Formats: sequence, C-alpha cells, structure tokens
Amino acid sequence: MESENPVYPALSISKIKNPNRYWAIPILGGVAKIIILVPVFVEIAVLIFYVFLLQIVNSFYVLTSRKYWQYCFDTTCGTLTLITKTAFFFAGLSDKYPGFDLKSNGDFDLKFTYPASPGAFYAIPVLGGLARGIILIPFAIYAQVISNGARVGLVASSVPVFLNGRYPDSTFELIRDSLRLSLSEMAYFAGISDHYPSFKISMNSQTIKIFLIIIGTILLISQWKWHGWGTRRDDYFKNQKPYMQNFPKNYPPSYQNYH
Repeated sequence: MESENPVYPALSISKIKNPNRYWAIPILGGVAKIIILVPVFVEIAVLIFYVFLLQIVNSFYVLTSRKYWQYCFDTTCGTLTLITKTAFFFAGLSDKYPGFDLKSNGDFDLKFTYPASPGAFYAIPVLGGLARGIILIPFAIYAQVISNGARVGLVASSVPVFLNGRYPDSTFELIRDSLRLSLSEMAYFAGISDHYPSFKISMNSQTIKIFLIIIGTILLISQWKWHGWGTRRDDYFKNQKPYMQNFPKNYPPSYQNYH
C-alpha cells in the first residue's frame, strides 16, 4: 500500500456467528472440505501458473513504461482473492463455498492499492525476483511461524465450534492475520507494493496467541531438524555403501537401495 499505511493488503472479516458444526467434526470435516474443494484447488493452480507468466511480461512492461500492467494487477489480485475465499472456507472463518470467480463473496473485504510508481530495479527479470526473494527471507520465516501456530489453533478450534457452535476470538484472529501475512508476502513478491510487508498482527487474547506462536516456532525448528537429520542419514548410508555390500542382510530393507 502507500507509504502512510505499509500494512497491506487491507483485509478484514467479521467473525462468523453460527459456524456449521458438521464441518468442525474432527478429521471428517476437514477431509470433506478437501474433497469438495478439489476443483477450486485445480483452478488456483492453473491461475498461479498463468499469473507467473503474466508477471514475466509485466516485468518488461514496468521497465519500458514505468507503470504496472493493469490486466496483470487485476488478475493477480483476483487470484489472491480466490485464495483468500478458499482459505477462509477451509479454516471455517466462512461457511460460503468459494466458487470459481475472482471476487469477494461478501464475507470479507480485501483491498490492494494499484502501484502508482513501481520500482524499475525490482522489475529486472530474474534479478528483481531474486532480490525480493532474498530480502523476504526474515518475513517468510516469521509468516511460517504464525502459519504453524494458526494451524494448531485451527485444529483446537474445531472442539468449541463442534460442541458450542462458537469460534474462539483468539484463533479466529490469528488465522486471519496469518492469511494476511501470506497475502502480503505474495503481493510484495509480485511487485504490487515496493514497501516491505508489515510483521504486525493483532495481539488480543495475548496469552493464547503467544502460546500458539511458541508452538509454531517449535514446529518450524523441528521441521528443519527433521529435514537435516533425513539428509544426514541418507548421506551416512550412501557413504557406507562399500561396507554394506559385504553385509547386505544386516541392514534394514529400506536401505537396500543404496547398493
């Protein structure tokens, strides 16, 4: 957004009053939503690829005209709107099926500001995207922590929604803010704004949110450690290949493929 309001995009949603309890049935509700959302997931995948191609063309458009291609802007924002509708429906913040159009369904308000003067440097093909990707690393880590915490909160929220028909304020807000962080990350990378995304999230119900953020951090670290251990384990057994050839029956079947 503009410099006086670096928090973008502007995203607001009213708390759902009577969430459908059937969607909150543990495991079954989530699986049912995934199944009925498959066509939307396919559309989103196609749109993301299409937007990627548009962004390549737009980079040259910005370099030559110093303006953001309006069609690319509209299509990118529309795709992000569809992603938002889908995410809100899956998380239970909205009970409206997202559909296939690129407009808001009325349950939330999402606004992007057209970039009046996009930076030419960031529009340089490859180099501009690489630069944005590198400087986004701290924000991406932070956004992943919040996203992990929001997922845990989503699972935990299924209980009060199923039993009482009420979505907790704390998890509702954290899921909303997690999505805004993801949207701002994608919008910045797409050049919709040259202002670095804001780390700001609502800290109402502070204790619960801090707990979920700590859980999100632990999950992120554990993911890194698990990935690192898996790589080291595979490297170890590959390095033992000359010795394993002599004793193939002493190793588990899962490592026989290293011969």
